[in-house]
Amino acid sequence: MLLVLGGVPVAFWPALYDDFTLPKQSLLVAGCSVLITGVTWSGRWKIPHRLIVAGLAAWVVIAIASAMTGLDRRGSVLGYYQYRQGVVTQLAYVGVFAGGFALASSGRSWVMAGAGAGLAGVLAYTLVQAFGLDPIDWWIDTSDRAIGTIGNANELAAFGVIAMGVVAFLPARWAPAGAGAAWGAALFFAMEAESRSGLAAVALFLALLAPAEWLAGRSGRRLVRYAAPAAAGLAVAASVSLAAGGMAGTAGRVGGESTAQETAGSTRIALWTGTLSVIGARPLLGSGPDGLHLAFPRDRPADLPGAYESYDLVAQSSHNIVLDSAANLGAGGLAAVAALVVGSALVSVRAVRGGAGHAGPDWPVAWAAMGAYGALMLVNPVSLAAHTLFMAMLGTAAGEALGEHAAPARASWRPGALAGVCAAAAVGFAGLLLAADMRAQAGWDAFATGDFVKAAAEYRAAGALAPTERAYASRETVALVAATSIDPGRAPGTEAKLREFDRQFGFNSGSAFDLAAVLIAQGRPASEVDAVVDSALALNPHGVFAAQYAERLRVAAREGGILRFDAKDRWTAVEVRGAP
Repeated sequence: MLLVLGGVPVAFWPALYDDFTLPKQSLLVAGCSVLITGVTWSGRWKIPHRLIVAGLAAWVVIAIASAMTGLDRRGSVLGYYQYRQGVVTQLAYVGVFAGGFALASSGRSWVMAGAGAGLAGVLAYTLVQAFGLDPIDWWIDTSDRAIGTIGNANELAAFGVIAMGVVAFLPARWAPAGAGAAWGAALFFAMEAESRSGLAAVALFLALLAPAEWLAGRSGRRLVRYAAPAAAGLAVAASVSLAAGGMAGTAGRVGGESTAQETAGSTRIALWTGTLSVIGARPLLGSGPDGLHLAFPRDRPADLPGAYESYDLVAQSSHNIVLDSAANLGAGGLAAVAALVVGSALVSVRAVRGGAGHAGPDWPVAWAAMGAYGALMLVNPVSLAAHTLFMAMLGTAAGEALGEHAAPARASWRPGALAGVCAAAAVGFAGLLLAADMRAQAGWDAFATGDFVKAAAEYRAAGALAPTERAYASRETVALVAATSIDPGRAPGTEAKLREFDRQFGFNSGSAFDLAAVLIAQGRPASEVDAVVDSALALNPHGVFAAQYAERLRVAAREGGILRFDAKDRWTAVEVRGAP
Protein backbone atom coordinates (compact mmCIF):
# COMPACT_ATOMS: atom_id res chain seq x y z
CA MET A 1 0.00 0.00 0.00
CA LEU A 2 2.89 2.36 0.74
CA LEU A 3 4.23 1.68 -2.76
CA VAL A 4 0.86 2.41 -4.36
CA LEU A 5 0.09 5.54 -2.35
CA GLY A 6 3.57 6.99 -2.54
CA GLY A 7 4.55 5.87 -6.02
CA VAL A 8 1.51 6.10 -8.29
CA PRO A 9 1.11 9.91 -7.98
CA VAL A 10 4.79 10.49 -8.76
CA ALA A 11 5.35 7.89 -11.49
CA PHE A 12 5.90 9.13 -15.03
CA TRP A 13 8.42 8.37 -17.76
CA PRO A 14 9.09 10.89 -20.56
CA ALA A 15 10.56 8.16 -22.79
CA LEU A 16 7.17 6.47 -23.13
CA TYR A 17 4.41 7.11 -25.62
CA ASP A 18 1.86 7.39 -22.79
CA ASP A 19 4.37 9.06 -20.51
CA PHE A 20 2.12 9.87 -17.54
CA THR A 21 -0.76 7.43 -17.22
CA LEU A 22 0.79 4.15 -18.35
CA PRO A 23 3.55 4.17 -15.69
CA LYS A 24 0.88 4.88 -13.08
CA GLN A 25 -1.29 2.04 -14.35
CA SER A 26 1.68 -0.35 -14.42
CA LEU A 27 2.73 0.52 -10.88
CA LEU A 28 -0.88 0.31 -9.69
CA VAL A 29 -1.31 -3.15 -11.22
CA ALA A 30 1.97 -4.42 -9.77
CA GLY A 31 1.36 -2.87 -6.35
CA CYS A 32 -2.24 -4.02 -6.11
CA SER A 33 -1.36 -7.59 -7.07
CA VAL A 34 1.12 -7.80 -4.20
CA LEU A 35 -1.35 -6.02 -1.91
CA ILE A 36 -4.10 -8.52 -2.65
CA THR A 37 -1.67 -11.36 -2.03
CA GLY A 38 -1.01 -9.92 1.42
CA VAL A 39 -4.71 -9.48 2.11
CA THR A 40 -5.36 -13.08 1.09
CA TRP A 41 -2.51 -14.48 3.17
CA SER A 42 -3.65 -12.50 6.21
CA GLY A 43 -7.18 -13.81 5.86
CA ARG A 44 -8.60 -10.29 6.12
CA TRP A 45 -10.63 -10.45 2.96
CA LYS A 46 -14.02 -10.91 4.63
CA ILE A 47 -16.03 -7.67 4.97
CA PRO A 48 -18.92 -7.99 7.46
CA HIS A 49 -21.32 -5.63 5.72
CA ARG A 50 -23.80 -6.77 3.08
CA LEU A 51 -24.16 -3.48 1.20
CA ILE A 52 -20.40 -3.01 0.85
CA VAL A 53 -19.84 -6.63 -0.19
CA ALA A 54 -22.71 -6.41 -2.68
CA GLY A 55 -21.25 -3.22 -4.14
CA LEU A 56 -17.77 -4.72 -4.53
CA ALA A 57 -19.00 -7.98 -6.02
CA ALA A 58 -21.39 -6.29 -8.41
CA TRP A 59 -18.69 -3.84 -9.50
CA VAL A 60 -16.33 -6.67 -10.44
CA VAL A 61 -18.99 -8.73 -12.22
CA ILE A 62 -20.46 -5.77 -14.09
CA ALA A 63 -17.07 -4.39 -15.15
CA ILE A 64 -16.19 -7.75 -16.73
CA ALA A 65 -19.63 -8.21 -18.29
CA SER A 66 -19.59 -4.65 -19.62
CA ALA A 67 -16.22 -5.24 -21.25
CA MET A 68 -17.41 -8.48 -22.85
CA THR A 69 -20.53 -6.84 -24.28
CA GLY A 70 -19.12 -3.37 -24.97
CA LEU A 71 -18.11 -1.64 -28.15
CA ASP A 72 -14.47 -2.73 -27.91
CA ARG A 73 -14.00 -5.97 -25.97
CA ARG A 74 -10.27 -6.07 -26.51
CA GLY A 75 -9.57 -2.39 -25.87
CA SER A 76 -11.68 -2.38 -22.70
CA VAL A 77 -9.12 -4.54 -20.94
CA LEU A 78 -6.65 -1.70 -20.38
CA GLY A 79 -8.73 1.29 -21.40
CA TYR A 80 -7.78 4.05 -23.77
CA TYR A 81 -4.75 6.34 -23.88
CA GLN A 82 -4.60 9.13 -21.25
CA TYR A 83 -7.27 7.96 -18.76
CA ARG A 84 -6.89 4.15 -19.04
CA GLN A 85 -10.02 3.29 -17.04
CA GLY A 86 -10.37 -0.25 -18.42
CA VAL A 87 -11.20 -3.49 -16.58
CA VAL A 88 -7.66 -3.77 -15.22
CA THR A 89 -7.91 -0.35 -13.58
CA GLN A 90 -11.41 -1.04 -12.24
CA LEU A 91 -10.18 -4.22 -10.58
CA ALA A 92 -7.17 -2.35 -9.20
CA TYR A 93 -9.50 0.17 -7.55
CA VAL A 94 -11.36 -2.72 -5.93
CA GLY A 95 -8.02 -4.12 -4.77
CA VAL A 96 -6.95 -0.82 -3.23
CA PHE A 97 -10.26 -0.59 -1.38
CA ALA A 98 -9.82 -4.13 -0.06
CA GLY A 99 -6.25 -3.36 0.97
CA GLY A 100 -7.31 -0.25 2.82
CA PHE A 101 -10.05 -2.21 4.58
CA ALA A 102 -7.68 -5.01 5.62
CA LEU A 103 -5.03 -2.64 6.93
CA ALA A 104 -7.51 -0.56 8.93
CA SER A 105 -9.35 -3.56 10.34
CA SER A 106 -6.01 -4.90 11.60
CA GLY A 107 -5.13 -1.59 13.24
CA ARG A 108 -2.78 -0.30 10.55
CA SER A 109 -4.71 2.69 9.22
CA TRP A 110 -1.56 4.78 9.82
CA VAL A 111 -0.26 3.34 6.54
CA MET A 112 -2.48 5.86 4.75
CA ALA A 113 -0.12 8.58 5.92
CA GLY A 114 2.29 7.16 3.33
CA ALA A 115 0.33 9.10 0.75
CA GLY A 116 2.21 12.11 2.05
CA ALA A 117 5.26 10.87 0.16
CA GLY A 118 3.31 10.95 -3.09
CA LEU A 119 2.01 14.41 -2.26
CA ALA A 120 5.56 15.63 -1.58
CA GLY A 121 6.76 14.26 -4.92
CA VAL A 122 3.95 15.89 -6.86
CA LEU A 123 4.57 19.18 -5.06
CA ALA A 124 8.29 19.10 -5.83
CA TYR A 125 7.76 18.68 -9.57
CA THR A 126 4.95 21.25 -9.62
CA LEU A 127 7.36 23.76 -8.08
CA VAL A 128 9.86 22.96 -10.83
CA GLN A 129 7.22 23.66 -13.45
CA ALA A 130 5.88 26.75 -11.71
CA PHE A 131 9.27 28.47 -11.85
CA GLY A 132 9.98 27.49 -15.46
CA LEU A 133 12.68 24.95 -14.61
CA ASP A 134 11.06 21.90 -16.20
CA PRO A 135 13.73 20.28 -18.43
CA ILE A 136 11.02 18.62 -20.53
CA ASP A 137 9.16 20.58 -23.18
CA TRP A 138 5.75 18.96 -22.85
CA TRP A 139 3.69 19.08 -26.03
CA ILE A 140 0.28 18.73 -24.40
CA ASP A 141 -2.11 21.63 -24.69
CA THR A 142 -2.01 22.49 -20.99
CA SER A 143 1.77 22.95 -20.97
CA ASP A 144 1.37 26.63 -20.04
CA ARG A 145 -0.36 25.47 -16.84
CA ALA A 146 1.29 23.27 -14.22
CA ILE A 147 0.54 19.58 -14.66
CA GLY A 148 2.90 18.23 -11.98
CA THR A 149 3.64 14.53 -12.31
CA ILE A 150 -0.04 13.91 -13.09
CA GLY A 151 -0.22 15.04 -16.72
CA ASN A 152 -3.28 17.27 -16.73
CA ALA A 153 -3.93 20.56 -14.98
CA ASN A 154 -7.38 19.81 -13.56
CA GLU A 155 -6.32 16.30 -12.56
CA LEU A 156 -3.40 17.82 -10.65
CA ALA A 157 -5.88 19.96 -8.72
CA ALA A 158 -8.06 16.89 -8.07
CA PHE A 159 -5.13 15.01 -6.59
CA GLY A 160 -4.39 17.96 -4.30
CA VAL A 161 -7.99 18.01 -3.07
CA ILE A 162 -8.17 14.33 -2.08
CA ALA A 163 -4.64 14.51 -0.64
CA MET A 164 -5.86 17.11 1.85
CA GLY A 165 -7.43 14.20 3.72
CA VAL A 166 -4.06 12.56 4.38
CA VAL A 167 -3.78 14.83 7.43
CA ALA A 168 -6.39 12.63 9.12
CA PHE A 169 -3.92 9.74 9.35
CA LEU A 170 -0.98 11.63 10.82
CA PRO A 171 -0.13 11.29 14.52
CA ALA A 172 -1.99 13.94 16.53
CA ARG A 173 1.15 15.91 17.33
CA TRP A 174 2.07 16.17 13.64
CA ALA A 175 -1.41 16.81 12.27
CA PRO A 176 -1.44 20.64 12.57
CA ALA A 177 1.89 21.00 10.74
CA GLY A 178 0.69 18.42 8.20
CA ALA A 179 -2.46 20.46 7.64
CA GLY A 180 -0.40 23.53 6.86
CA ALA A 181 1.73 21.60 4.37
CA ALA A 182 -0.96 19.48 2.69
CA TRP A 183 -3.68 22.13 2.49
CA GLY A 184 -1.19 24.71 1.30
CA ALA A 185 0.03 22.28 -1.36
CA ALA A 186 -3.54 21.73 -2.60
CA LEU A 187 -4.09 25.47 -2.94
CA PHE A 188 -0.77 25.79 -4.75
CA PHE A 189 -1.75 23.02 -7.19
CA ALA A 190 -5.07 24.69 -7.95
CA MET A 191 -3.43 28.06 -8.59
CA GLU A 192 -0.56 26.77 -10.69
CA ALA A 193 -2.92 24.54 -12.67
CA GLU A 194 -5.16 27.60 -13.08
CA SER A 195 -8.03 25.29 -12.18
CA ARG A 196 -11.20 27.14 -11.30
CA SER A 197 -12.96 23.95 -10.23
CA GLY A 198 -9.93 22.94 -8.18
CA LEU A 199 -9.88 26.27 -6.40
CA ALA A 200 -13.59 25.92 -5.62
CA ALA A 201 -13.01 22.39 -4.29
CA VAL A 202 -10.25 23.57 -1.95
CA ALA A 203 -12.66 26.18 -0.59
CA LEU A 204 -15.37 23.54 -0.29
CA PHE A 205 -13.05 21.31 1.73
CA LEU A 206 -12.40 24.10 4.21
CA ALA A 207 -16.14 24.82 4.38
CA LEU A 208 -16.95 21.14 5.01
CA LEU A 209 -14.64 20.77 8.00
CA ALA A 210 -17.11 22.22 10.52
CA PRO A 211 -20.14 20.23 9.23
CA ALA A 212 -17.98 17.09 9.22
CA GLU A 213 -17.13 17.70 12.90
CA TRP A 214 -20.82 18.10 13.64
CA LEU A 215 -21.57 14.88 11.74
CA ALA A 216 -19.02 13.14 13.94
CA GLY A 217 -20.89 14.35 17.00
CA ARG A 218 -18.19 16.79 18.05
CA SER A 219 -18.30 20.44 18.98
CA GLY A 220 -15.78 21.63 16.43
CA ARG A 221 -13.28 22.92 18.98
CA ARG A 222 -10.79 20.39 17.66
CA LEU A 223 -10.52 22.44 14.48
CA VAL A 224 -8.90 25.30 16.39
CA ARG A 225 -5.59 23.46 16.48
CA TYR A 226 -5.51 23.46 12.68
CA ALA A 227 -6.33 27.14 12.28
CA ALA A 228 -2.92 28.81 12.66
CA PRO A 229 -0.77 26.28 10.71
CA ALA A 230 -3.43 25.95 8.01
CA ALA A 231 -3.64 29.73 7.59
CA ALA A 232 0.15 29.90 7.41
CA GLY A 233 0.30 27.11 4.84
CA LEU A 234 -2.36 28.69 2.65
CA ALA A 235 -0.65 32.07 2.89
CA VAL A 236 2.72 30.60 1.90
CA ALA A 237 1.11 28.77 -1.02
CA ALA A 238 -0.55 31.96 -2.23
CA SER A 239 2.70 33.90 -1.91
CA VAL A 240 4.74 31.31 -3.82
CA SER A 241 2.08 31.10 -6.51
CA LEU A 242 2.07 34.88 -6.80
CA ALA A 243 5.84 34.86 -7.28
CA ALA A 244 5.61 32.08 -9.85
CA GLY A 245 2.80 33.76 -11.77
CA GLY A 246 0.16 31.12 -11.20
CA MET A 247 -2.07 33.35 -9.11
CA ALA A 248 -2.29 35.90 -11.89
CA GLY A 249 -3.32 33.23 -14.40
CA THR A 250 -5.88 31.81 -12.02
CA ALA A 251 -7.31 35.25 -11.32
CA GLY A 252 -7.65 35.83 -15.05
CA ARG A 253 -9.50 32.56 -15.59
CA VAL A 254 -11.76 33.09 -12.59
CA GLY A 255 -12.48 36.63 -13.79
CA GLY A 256 -13.44 35.37 -17.20
CA GLU A 257 -10.46 36.78 -19.06
CA SER A 258 -10.20 33.71 -21.26
CA THR A 259 -9.24 33.57 -24.89
CA ALA A 260 -11.78 33.79 -27.65
CA GLN A 261 -11.20 30.11 -28.42
CA GLU A 262 -12.05 28.88 -24.91
CA THR A 263 -15.55 27.51 -24.62
CA ALA A 264 -15.05 25.38 -21.50
CA GLY A 265 -18.44 26.06 -19.97
CA SER A 266 -20.63 25.35 -22.96
CA THR A 267 -18.42 22.48 -24.09
CA ARG A 268 -18.77 20.80 -20.71
CA ILE A 269 -22.54 21.11 -20.95
CA ALA A 270 -22.29 19.63 -24.43
CA LEU A 271 -20.30 16.70 -23.04
CA TRP A 272 -22.97 16.05 -20.41
CA THR A 273 -25.78 16.32 -22.95
CA GLY A 274 -24.07 13.96 -25.36
CA THR A 275 -23.21 11.47 -22.61
CA LEU A 276 -26.86 11.30 -21.55
CA SER A 277 -27.62 10.12 -25.08
CA VAL A 278 -24.88 7.49 -24.79
CA ILE A 279 -26.40 6.25 -21.54
CA GLY A 280 -29.83 6.07 -23.14
CA ALA A 281 -28.46 3.96 -26.01
CA ARG A 282 -26.95 1.31 -23.70
CA PRO A 283 -28.50 1.76 -20.26
CA LEU A 284 -27.87 -1.64 -18.68
CA LEU A 285 -24.15 -2.44 -19.10
CA GLY A 286 -22.94 0.66 -20.89
CA SER A 287 -20.43 0.95 -23.71
CA GLY A 288 -17.69 -0.94 -21.90
CA PRO A 289 -14.98 0.30 -19.51
CA ASP A 290 -13.50 3.44 -21.07
CA GLY A 291 -15.82 2.97 -24.04
CA LEU A 292 -17.28 6.48 -24.06
CA HIS A 293 -14.80 7.70 -26.68
CA LEU A 294 -16.31 5.25 -29.19
CA ALA A 295 -19.93 5.66 -28.15
CA PHE A 296 -20.07 9.45 -27.94
CA PRO A 297 -19.70 10.35 -31.65
CA ARG A 298 -22.20 7.73 -32.80
CA ASP A 299 -24.86 8.40 -30.15
CA ARG A 300 -24.62 12.12 -29.42
CA PRO A 301 -27.39 14.44 -30.59
CA ALA A 302 -26.87 16.94 -33.36
CA ASP A 303 -26.11 20.64 -32.79
CA LEU A 304 -24.12 20.33 -29.58
CA PRO A 305 -22.68 23.70 -28.46
CA GLY A 306 -19.12 24.65 -27.56
CA ALA A 307 -16.22 23.01 -29.34
CA TYR A 308 -18.55 20.75 -31.32
CA GLU A 309 -19.62 23.72 -33.41
CA SER A 310 -16.14 23.97 -34.93
CA TYR A 311 -14.47 20.56 -34.58
CA ASP A 312 -15.06 17.03 -33.33
CA LEU A 313 -13.71 17.11 -29.79
CA VAL A 314 -12.78 13.62 -28.58
CA ALA A 315 -14.96 12.72 -25.60
CA GLN A 316 -13.09 10.10 -23.64
CA SER A 317 -14.66 11.49 -20.47
CA SER A 318 -17.82 13.47 -19.88
CA HIS A 319 -16.06 15.31 -17.03
CA ASN A 320 -18.62 13.92 -14.60
CA ILE A 321 -17.96 10.73 -12.63
CA VAL A 322 -21.65 9.82 -12.36
CA LEU A 323 -22.26 10.15 -16.09
CA ASP A 324 -18.97 8.42 -16.92
CA SER A 325 -19.85 5.46 -14.69
CA ALA A 326 -23.31 5.11 -16.23
CA ALA A 327 -22.00 5.52 -19.79
CA ASN A 328 -19.14 3.04 -19.43
CA LEU A 329 -20.56 0.48 -16.99
CA GLY A 330 -24.28 1.13 -17.29
CA ALA A 331 -26.86 1.71 -14.58
CA GLY A 332 -25.76 -1.50 -12.85
CA GLY A 333 -22.17 -0.35 -12.60
CA LEU A 334 -23.20 3.06 -11.30
CA ALA A 335 -25.46 1.43 -8.69
CA ALA A 336 -22.65 -0.91 -7.58
CA VAL A 337 -20.17 1.91 -7.07
CA ALA A 338 -22.82 4.02 -5.33
CA ALA A 339 -23.63 1.13 -2.95
CA LEU A 340 -19.95 0.80 -2.08
CA VAL A 341 -19.50 4.52 -1.40
CA VAL A 342 -22.76 4.94 0.52
CA GLY A 343 -22.23 1.80 2.58
CA SER A 344 -18.69 2.80 3.52
CA ALA A 345 -19.76 6.34 4.40
CA LEU A 346 -22.64 5.16 6.59
CA VAL A 347 -20.61 2.70 8.62
CA SER A 348 -17.81 5.23 9.07
CA VAL A 349 -20.13 7.96 10.33
CA ARG A 350 -22.00 5.54 12.58
CA ALA A 351 -18.78 4.23 14.12
CA VAL A 352 -17.27 7.65 14.75
CA ARG A 353 -20.47 9.01 16.25
CA GLY A 354 -20.70 5.95 18.45
CA GLY A 355 -17.20 6.45 19.76
CA ALA A 356 -15.61 3.50 17.98
CA GLY A 357 -12.21 4.30 16.62
CA HIS A 358 -12.03 7.48 18.74
CA ALA A 359 -8.27 7.17 19.12
CA GLY A 360 -7.80 6.48 15.43
CA PRO A 361 -7.72 8.80 12.42
CA ASP A 362 -9.29 12.26 12.50
CA TRP A 363 -12.15 11.14 10.27
CA PRO A 364 -13.95 14.47 9.80
CA VAL A 365 -10.88 15.75 7.92
CA ALA A 366 -10.93 12.68 5.67
CA TRP A 367 -14.70 13.01 5.13
CA ALA A 368 -14.31 16.64 4.11
CA ALA A 369 -11.59 15.72 1.61
CA MET A 370 -13.64 12.89 0.12
CA GLY A 371 -16.70 15.13 -0.10
CA ALA A 372 -14.81 17.94 -1.82
CA TYR A 373 -13.19 15.43 -4.19
CA GLY A 374 -16.58 13.94 -5.03
CA ALA A 375 -17.92 17.39 -5.87
CA LEU A 376 -14.89 18.11 -8.04
CA MET A 377 -15.41 14.87 -9.94
CA LEU A 378 -18.79 16.13 -11.06
CA VAL A 379 -17.01 18.57 -13.38
CA ASN A 380 -13.69 16.82 -14.12
CA PRO A 381 -12.40 13.49 -15.46
CA VAL A 382 -11.21 10.69 -13.18
CA SER A 383 -7.44 10.54 -12.71
CA LEU A 384 -5.59 7.36 -11.73
CA ALA A 385 -3.52 8.90 -8.95
CA ALA A 386 -6.35 10.83 -7.35
CA HIS A 387 -8.94 8.07 -7.59
CA THR A 388 -6.53 5.46 -6.23
CA LEU A 389 -6.07 7.57 -3.11
CA PHE A 390 -9.83 8.10 -2.82
CA MET A 391 -10.55 4.35 -2.99
CA ALA A 392 -7.82 3.60 -0.45
CA MET A 393 -9.24 6.23 1.89
CA LEU A 394 -12.77 4.87 1.44
CA GLY A 395 -11.65 1.30 2.19
CA THR A 396 -9.77 2.47 5.25
CA ALA A 397 -12.86 4.28 6.52
CA ALA A 398 -14.91 1.10 6.22
CA GLY A 399 -12.18 -1.04 7.76
CA GLU A 400 -11.72 1.28 10.71
CA ALA A 401 -15.46 1.25 11.36
CA LEU A 402 -15.94 -2.51 11.02
CA GLY A 403 -12.60 -3.60 12.46
CA GLU A 404 -13.95 -5.18 15.63
CA HIS A 405 -16.36 -7.29 13.56
CA ALA A 406 -13.89 -8.14 10.76
CA ALA A 407 -12.18 -11.17 12.23
CA PRO A 408 -9.69 -12.74 9.80
CA ALA A 409 -10.75 -15.85 7.94
CA ARG A 410 -9.21 -19.20 8.81
CA ALA A 411 -5.61 -19.26 7.60
CA SER A 412 -4.92 -21.41 4.55
CA TRP A 413 -1.91 -21.53 2.30
CA ARG A 414 -3.91 -22.35 -0.84
CA PRO A 415 -5.61 -18.98 -1.53
CA GLY A 416 -2.44 -17.15 -0.57
CA ALA A 417 -0.33 -19.27 -2.91
CA LEU A 418 -2.79 -18.76 -5.76
CA ALA A 419 -2.80 -15.02 -5.11
CA GLY A 420 1.01 -15.06 -5.10
CA VAL A 421 1.14 -16.72 -8.51
CA CYS A 422 -1.35 -14.19 -9.88
CA ALA A 423 0.69 -11.37 -8.34
CA ALA A 424 3.87 -12.56 -10.04
CA ALA A 425 2.02 -12.69 -13.36
CA ALA A 426 0.61 -9.19 -12.80
CA VAL A 427 4.04 -7.76 -12.02
CA GLY A 428 5.37 -9.29 -15.24
CA PHE A 429 2.38 -7.93 -17.13
CA ALA A 430 3.07 -4.44 -15.79
CA GLY A 431 6.65 -4.63 -17.01
CA LEU A 432 5.47 -5.81 -20.41
CA LEU A 433 3.24 -2.74 -20.73
CA LEU A 434 6.22 -0.45 -20.20
CA ALA A 435 8.30 -2.34 -22.77
CA ALA A 436 5.48 -2.12 -25.31
CA ASP A 437 5.07 1.60 -24.78
CA MET A 438 8.76 2.19 -25.43
CA ARG A 439 8.28 0.63 -28.86
CA ALA A 440 5.21 2.78 -29.40
CA GLN A 441 7.23 5.89 -28.60
CA ALA A 442 9.80 4.79 -31.19
CA GLY A 443 6.90 4.54 -33.64
CA TRP A 444 5.76 8.04 -32.75
CA ASP A 445 9.27 9.42 -33.30
CA ALA A 446 9.60 7.67 -36.66
CA PHE A 447 6.20 8.94 -37.77
CA ALA A 448 7.19 12.51 -36.86
CA THR A 449 10.24 12.27 -39.16
CA GLY A 450 8.22 10.87 -42.07
CA ASP A 451 9.53 7.30 -41.81
CA PHE A 452 6.09 5.76 -41.97
CA VAL A 453 7.22 2.21 -42.71
CA LYS A 454 9.44 2.13 -39.62
CA ALA A 455 6.67 3.74 -37.58
CA ALA A 456 4.24 0.98 -38.59
CA ALA A 457 6.80 -1.69 -37.70
CA GLU A 458 7.40 -0.19 -34.25
CA TYR A 459 3.68 0.05 -33.53
CA ARG A 460 3.26 -3.53 -34.73
CA ALA A 461 5.97 -4.65 -32.30
CA ALA A 462 4.29 -2.71 -29.50
CA GLY A 463 0.99 -4.39 -30.32
CA ALA A 464 2.60 -7.81 -30.23
CA LEU A 465 3.74 -7.13 -26.65
CA ALA A 466 0.39 -5.63 -25.60
CA PRO A 467 -2.27 -7.04 -27.96
CA THR A 468 -5.16 -5.42 -26.04
CA GLU A 469 -3.84 -1.90 -26.59
CA ARG A 470 -6.09 -0.17 -29.10
CA ALA A 471 -3.84 2.86 -29.54
CA TYR A 472 -0.93 0.80 -30.92
CA ALA A 473 -3.02 -1.02 -33.51
CA SER A 474 -4.73 2.21 -34.54
CA ARG A 475 -1.43 4.05 -34.90
CA GLU A 476 -0.05 1.24 -37.04
CA THR A 477 -2.90 1.63 -39.52
CA VAL A 478 -2.43 5.43 -39.57
CA ALA A 479 1.26 4.96 -40.39
CA LEU A 480 0.45 2.43 -43.12
CA VAL A 481 -2.06 4.76 -44.75
CA ALA A 482 0.57 7.52 -44.71
CA ALA A 483 3.10 5.14 -46.27
CA THR A 484 0.53 4.31 -48.96
CA SER A 485 0.34 8.00 -49.89
CA ILE A 486 4.01 7.73 -50.89
CA ASP A 487 3.92 4.20 -52.31
CA PRO A 488 0.44 3.30 -53.67
CA GLY A 489 1.64 -0.28 -54.09
CA ARG A 490 1.22 -0.71 -50.36
CA ALA A 491 -2.53 -0.22 -50.59
CA PRO A 492 -3.57 -3.92 -50.58
CA GLY A 493 -1.52 -4.66 -47.46
CA THR A 494 -2.83 -1.52 -45.77
CA GLU A 495 -6.40 -2.52 -46.57
CA ALA A 496 -5.83 -5.94 -45.04
CA LYS A 497 -4.42 -4.38 -41.87
CA LEU A 498 -7.35 -1.98 -41.58
CA ARG A 499 -9.86 -4.80 -41.89
CA GLU A 500 -7.94 -6.79 -39.28
CA PHE A 501 -8.09 -3.79 -36.95
CA ASP A 502 -11.85 -3.58 -37.46
CA ARG A 503 -12.27 -7.27 -36.59
CA GLN A 504 -10.15 -6.98 -33.45
CA PHE A 505 -11.12 -3.60 -32.04
CA GLY A 506 -13.91 -2.12 -34.15
CA PHE A 507 -13.65 1.00 -36.29
CA ASN A 508 -14.22 4.56 -35.27
CA SER A 509 -15.19 6.95 -38.06
CA GLY A 510 -11.58 8.00 -38.72
CA SER A 511 -10.44 4.44 -39.34
CA ALA A 512 -13.43 3.79 -41.60
CA PHE A 513 -12.57 6.90 -43.62
CA ASP A 514 -8.99 5.61 -43.89
CA LEU A 515 -10.28 2.35 -45.36
CA ALA A 516 -12.36 4.28 -47.89
CA ALA A 517 -9.27 6.30 -48.85
CA VAL A 518 -7.22 3.14 -49.40
CA LEU A 519 -10.00 1.65 -51.53
CA ILE A 520 -9.98 4.80 -53.67
CA ALA A 521 -6.20 4.54 -54.06
CA GLN A 522 -6.74 1.05 -55.53
CA GLY A 523 -9.44 2.23 -57.93
CA ARG A 524 -12.12 0.07 -56.37
CA PRO A 525 -15.77 0.46 -57.49
CA ALA A 526 -17.61 3.53 -56.23
CA SER A 527 -20.35 1.34 -54.72
CA GLU A 528 -17.78 -0.36 -52.48
CA VAL A 529 -16.36 2.98 -51.38
CA ASP A 530 -19.85 4.35 -50.73
CA ALA A 531 -20.64 1.46 -48.41
CA VAL A 532 -17.55 2.16 -46.30
CA VAL A 533 -18.28 5.90 -46.27
CA ASP A 534 -21.82 5.16 -45.08
CA SER A 535 -20.41 3.07 -42.22
CA ALA A 536 -18.04 5.92 -41.29
CA LEU A 537 -20.94 8.36 -41.15
CA ALA A 538 -22.94 5.95 -38.98
CA LEU A 539 -20.06 6.03 -36.50
CA ASN A 540 -20.08 9.84 -36.41
CA PRO A 541 -23.34 11.08 -37.97
CA HIS A 542 -23.13 14.64 -36.65
CA GLY A 543 -19.43 15.37 -37.02
CA VAL A 544 -18.56 18.86 -38.27
CA PHE A 545 -16.03 17.57 -40.80
CA ALA A 546 -17.48 14.12 -41.44
CA ALA A 547 -20.25 15.04 -43.90
CA GLN A 548 -17.99 17.32 -45.93
CA TYR A 549 -15.19 14.77 -46.16
CA ALA A 550 -17.61 11.95 -46.94
CA GLU A 551 -18.83 13.87 -49.98
CA ARG A 552 -15.25 14.41 -51.14
CA LEU A 553 -14.61 10.68 -50.89
CA ARG A 554 -17.72 9.87 -52.92
CA VAL A 555 -16.63 12.25 -55.67
CA ALA A 556 -13.08 10.83 -55.63
CA ALA A 557 -14.45 7.30 -55.94
CA ARG A 558 -16.03 8.28 -59.26
CA GLU A 559 -13.53 10.77 -60.64
CA GLY A 560 -10.34 9.42 -59.16
CA GLY A 561 -8.47 10.40 -56.03
CA ILE A 562 -4.94 10.80 -54.71
CA LEU A 563 -3.75 10.22 -51.15
CA ARG A 564 -1.88 13.21 -49.68
CA PHE A 565 -0.19 13.29 -46.28
CA ASP A 566 -0.75 16.54 -44.40
CA ALA A 567 2.45 17.18 -42.44
CA LYS A 568 0.82 19.92 -40.34
CA ASP A 569 -2.12 17.88 -39.05
CA ARG A 570 -0.31 14.53 -39.44
CA TRP A 571 -3.03 12.67 -41.27
CA THR A 572 -3.62 11.35 -44.77
CA ALA A 573 -6.50 12.77 -46.80
CA VAL A 574 -7.89 12.11 -50.28
CA GLU A 575 -7.74 14.82 -52.93
CA VAL A 576 -10.03 14.57 -55.93
CA ARG A 577 -7.92 14.10 -59.04
CA GLY A 578 -7.77 17.31 -61.05
CA ALA A 579 -9.39 19.42 -58.33
CA PRO A 580 -7.81 22.87 -57.73
